[in-house]
Amino acid sequence: MSVKGQDCYVYEFYDFDHPNEFLEAFREFYLDGLFTDITLQCGSGQIFRCHKAALAARSSYFKVMFTADMKERSNDLIKLPGIDCEILTAVVNYVYTSQVSITETNVQSLLEAADLLQFASVKRACEEFLIRLLDVDNCLGMHSFAEFHVCPRLEKEARRVMLCSFEEVARQEEFLEIGFEKLSSLMAKENLNVWKEDVLVEAVVKWVAHDMPSRIDHVQDLLHCIPLEVDEIYFRTALGLQKPCLLGNEKKVHSLIVRALKSSRNQISGSSKKLTSNMYVIGGYYWHPLSEVHVWDPVTNMWTHGKDMPDHTRESYSVTLLGPNIYVTGGYRTDTIEALDTVWIYNSDSDEWAEGCPMLNARYYHCSVTLHGCVYVIGGYRGGAPACETEFYDPLKRKWIPVANMVQDTGVGNATACVLHDTIYVTGGHYGYRGSVTYEKIQIYRADLNEWSIATISPHPEYGLCSVALSDKLYLVGGQTTITDCYDPEKDQWRQMSAMKERRMECGAVVMHGCIYVTGGYSYSKGTYLQSIEKYDPEQDKWEIAGSLPSAMRSHGCVCVYSV
Repeated sequence: MSVKGQDCYVYEFYDFDHPNEFLEAFREFYLDGLFTDITLQCGSGQIFRCHKAALAARSSYFKVMFTADMKERSNDLIKLPGIDCEILTAVVNYVYTSQVSITETNVQSLLEAADLLQFASVKRACEEFLIRLLDVDNCLGMHSFAEFHVCPRLEKEARRVMLCSFEEVARQEEFLEIGFEKLSSLMAKENLNVWKEDVLVEAVVKWVAHDMPSRIDHVQDLLHCIPLEVDEIYFRTALGLQKPCLLGNEKKVHSLIVRALKSSRNQISGSSKKLTSNMYVIGGYYWHPLSEVHVWDPVTNMWTHGKDMPDHTRESYSVTLLGPNIYVTGGYRTDTIEALDTVWIYNSDSDEWAEGCPMLNARYYHCSVTLHGCVYVIGGYRGGAPACETEFYDPLKRKWIPVANMVQDTGVGNATACVLHDTIYVTGGHYGYRGSVTYEKIQIYRADLNEWSIATISPHPEYGLCSVALSDKLYLVGGQTTITDCYDPEKDQWRQMSAMKERRMECGAVVMHGCIYVTGGYSYSKGTYLQSIEKYDPEQDKWEIAGSLPSAMRSHGCVCVYSV
């Protein structure tokens, strides 16, 4: 039967439930042992009756095995002796459910199995999980693991940690076990973040001394990675004459190396390597909100521009760095003073912005830090009242998760936060009606305990200042005074350092190359916005002007991004 004039009418039906129902049907077939045509056997002997079509649909390994001219094509049993029962169970369940539970306990074994069996999606998920776990303590092992299993993102991020934290990496026990090729490759990198050459010399001595007989002959090659001239004749002669007595004597090896470095006979000089730590200044305020992204190279004192923030009608947001990504959270609308829950993420590698998952709680004048691969936002204001909530964003789960509230149960705003020894330190801020009371205590948060406590009392309580962690100590800079306070958590002691050159309310601060850089801010004494950048060298306890921002500003984000 046809209807006149309707011959060309087509109804394209799409069954939205079909994919899920299809997958669920296959899972039921698997559980009931229906229509199975292949059996997998793990290393401990357990068997899994599966469907070739299902395995081949998710794994190129099985697709090739079942379609190419291989002997396994006609086999009913595939033995996988290198994979244990728990891991193979997880992989097979993934095939029939699209889900897999990744934990710190199983992630490496699961990635190895996914790599072997070519389950690309599972391998990528494990790689992202390992990136979340990356830190100074495990970056060497992670880098080797990533190289072996061809995980490019994990390899890149592990290398970023190794290069930018070389001094800390060299203190790890695992550093002593790395091979000559990896050490020489690492030290030869132009972007190795070592501010003083003696760090490299000490690393060479420490590595050689760990296995003197087999490593002493590598010393000269490693010294060529240090950008200082080596007295080749002296070194070869001294090494030949002293080699027997050098074995087992770390001090003599160190002495020999220092004497061989021509420009280091008296004191090892500053680094001549190309340092690729750049300061990113995000947004800010200068009579109106700013949306620009400025990138500063402190070595050349040159500025470049990144892509502007997409949402430029807000202020009093918070900025923090996770890997190559800069997170800009919250703030308020300039025209309505409406607190925002929005999140924007700037990728410093690609110079692109993307909108992130909104926070659970809108807030402004809050703190943000990164810890254990997650972004934490703390306190702030909402509707004119201080907020006490803390939440963190898990980039793997792509969601915000609430944790314990701050000790100050009414919350604080315009405080400052940083991370030291896996602990979040929140300093200063204000609370009460319109921020009428300055908070004098320093609150700390332990993620492993999900617990806030009081660490100490600030010697100069205030708000609008910055805190940074450097050399196992907490530094407080900026604010309403020029005072620089230094706190040693291990000794629970405060020490007042040399004074800054300017009072800088709501400035930015970041650690680069072993020094503290403080940017911009507002000077109440002068009644002006500041454009200058001050640099503090802790070894000399000295402040100096290091450069200038492209324009005067306050309330901007300031982070150090390491290029890989």
